[in-house]
Amino acid sequence: MAKITSIEVFPLIAKFKKPFSFSGITRTSSKNIILRINTDEGVYGIGEACPVPGMSGETSASICSVIKEFIAPALQGADPLQVSVLTAKIDKIVGGNVVAKAGINIALYDLAGKLLGVPVYTLLGGKFRDYVDINGSVGLGTADEMTATAEEQMEEAGVRYIKLYCGRDDVDKDVKKLKDIIKRIGNRARVFLDVNQQWTPKTAIHAIRALEEENLLYVEQPTPKWDYAGMRQVCEAVETPIAADEAVFYTTDITNLALHRAADIITIYALKPGGIKKGYESIMLSTALGMECFIGSYLELGVGTAAGIHLSAAIPTLKYPCYMFGPLKYEHDVLKEDLQIKDGKVKVPDAPGLGVDIDEDRLRSMLAE
Repeated sequence: MAKITSIEVFPLIAKFKKPFSFSGITRTSSKNIILRINTDEGVYGIGEACPVPGMSGETSASICSVIKEFIAPALQGADPLQVSVLTAKIDKIVGGNVVAKAGINIALYDLAGKLLGVPVYTLLGGKFRDYVDINGSVGLGTADEMTATAEEQMEEAGVRYIKLYCGRDDVDKDVKKLKDIIKRIGNRARVFLDVNQQWTPKTAIHAIRALEEENLLYVEQPTPKWDYAGMRQVCEAVETPIAADEAVFYTTDITNLALHRAADIITIYALKPGGIKKGYESIMLSTALGMECFIGSYLELGVGTAAGIHLSAAIPTLKYPCYMFGPLKYEHDVLKEDLQIKDGKVKVPDAPGLGVDIDEDRLRSMLAE
């Protein structure tokens, strides 16, 4: 029986191909962390943590510190196949820190899959699909800039779904700009919006009603995450489905959203709830409550994206595209072989574990100084 011997942490600086703006933030790079859990049998598992301080409050430094000081000692000598037991143990030792925990949980699933000789989706009960529809995403900019980015993504990856970020400008100017972009994209891709909580309920209703003739796929988190009454008000006032994102970290959030009828769709991540295990629990709860769900992302590199793909494969009925576009946003990835993305779909990896591995030279070249 394999035993965990050590956990390695590799803080990186991953540069985007172009600046990426949303809400009040512009990102030119991301301080992702690659993790490796080693065993006495020579088999290892890899994971990824992608800090977005505005979401979970974590940074690269805090993630590395929590793992080294608290999580690694707690897992020393443990049986890596006891994934749920180890996840519960970590939760008792460290509160919050969901992205740090997610990186470890992803690595545990990768390791368990490798030890058992099965892909992660098998550990989740199997895959419902071989390929997952993905969407591109276009950060804030002028109509010309945003249209050009959409064009690039449709050309590069063949995506048929495009997320447009909005909400920072005057609402009527925003609506006019969005209509212009959607008209230029035409029937080549279905568009949806991510507002990142920037609208009030009244503004959201005004804007979404003005855009409903554009046949939006859905609108993501138009109002503040804490305002369940406002979210319900928007859901009841418009025809376009409303997705909750920032409002969802834990399964209790999904339950509360359902009780308040404050969302039509739940956005689930591999990282935000604390890893693959809790992401899968969120899928099962959403399904049981009769709510649609899909997998979002923090724009992870290939390792974290692979975790999201396995979760996407495990959703019984997947009506919406998943945000597995992260690796295409970066100048370089850390994988030996890139994920297979073509014609707007990503192939679900079938090799044991996550089905991906690290290129050591690429990893070393991206290490933070």
